[in-house]
Amino acid sequence: MELVYVAFGSNVGDRKAHVEASLDCLRNTPGISVLRVSGMIETDFVGAGPEQERFLNGVVELKTSLTPMALLCVLQALEAAAGRKFPHETNQPRELDLDIILFGSRTIDTRELVVPHPRYHEREFVAGPMRELGVDVDVWVPKSSPLVIDSVEMLTAKVAEWLAGDCLVGLVPTMGSLHEGHKSLMRAAREQCDRVLVTVFVNPLQFGPTEDFSAYPRDLAADTALCRDAGVDVLFAPALGQMFDEQFSSYVAVGSEAEGMEGSVRAGHFQGVATVVARLFAMARPHRAYFGEKDAQQIAVVRRMASDLGFPVRVEPCAIVRESDGLALSSRNVYLSKNDRQASTVLYRALCSAREQFRRGTRDRDQLLGRVRAVLATEPRCRPDYVELRREGDFSELPPGNVVGGRLLVAAKFVDGDRPVRLLDNVSLAKGEAQ
Repeated sequence: MELVYVAFGSNVGDRKAHVEASLDCLRNTPGISVLRVSGMIETDFVGAGPEQERFLNGVVELKTSLTPMALLCVLQALEAAAGRKFPHETNQPRELDLDIILFGSRTIDTRELVVPHPRYHEREFVAGPMRELGVDVDVWVPKSSPLVIDSVEMLTAKVAEWLAGDCLVGLVPTMGSLHEGHKSLMRAAREQCDRVLVTVFVNPLQFGPTEDFSAYPRDLAADTALCRDAGVDVLFAPALGQMFDEQFSSYVAVGSEAEGMEGSVRAGHFQGVATVVARLFAMARPHRAYFGEKDAQQIAVVRRMASDLGFPVRVEPCAIVRESDGLALSSRNVYLSKNDRQASTVLYRALCSAREQFRRGTRDRDQLLGRVRAVLATEPRCRPDYVELRREGDFSELPPGNVVGGRLLVAAKFVDGDRPVRLLDNVSLAKGEAQ
């Protein structure tokens, strides 16, 4: 028999009758012994949602030989008997609400049940009755969100728990220095998945010998705070040795999606990307993985790698997030000098200019590329690495002549500050909005 605390609440119909009927049923359920019931208190509705009547709240202490999931099924049957509809929308008025707060000393993290209840200590209508029953709520404070993990073993154990609990897992791989662009990926994962895992790892395999690996911005405290605000469940921030030990010697080769553009300018870059993402896919076993379209060629490489190696993961591209003046958000933007920051908007202006020409009827590939180059040339601080128009999806080269769409991509350096800052941007010709 395990000691369990269940919070109850009702704000529809005869609230007291709903609660008392459920308590009577619990007393008569085999495998359950009701020990004590707190006093009932009236409270205002807490959270987003429609205006609602006040709740009647309290907590029941019981002992049970049932499993957590069996007890959950009993509680859901009592809610349905009181008139609550299933499935039900979040934060709607309810005839009866029964939540498992504590189940012995167990920690449970499944799609249907999380114990200790993640927010009970913040809600006085639960914490107050718990204290009345003699529970030291400060001892049972749930772990802060996100849970920060730095070892592969801890990560794989947590993911195994999620998968055993039938959770849909969303992965957001990053190199840290997180910003609103990353946050948009997390929000998408939060909307579509039961659990969200963010990784922060500055991957040395994707940096060339003259690139800024050692200088790449790192701020785990700020990254953790942003993840918390975005509702991330776990932040995986491993040391280098956790990802690649001294004997590591296996690398993922990449195919045609990695040819040209970044593949030409940054030798070995996409091999490093594909290798680390494959390692993350193997460890995290996500159902979906979220990538920003600013690194559009990278998405094509990852899709090809996942397909070729048989990873059962859906790669989800997410739209570029921009500053008000159009500059695509990037962790490297912090290194732009004041003058280069002003100059950097030329990338988006050049792409938009060519896209506008396309909308007005220009279809010739070279004319569209020439338009981008002409606008870039108006900014002397901008030093383009490449300007390309590629097929959507696989990023294969488009031949000279007329095109029906495609994606314009540009990479350029700005060198006015302490170090050169290299920025990427792209837009889709056929889509209504910049991607």
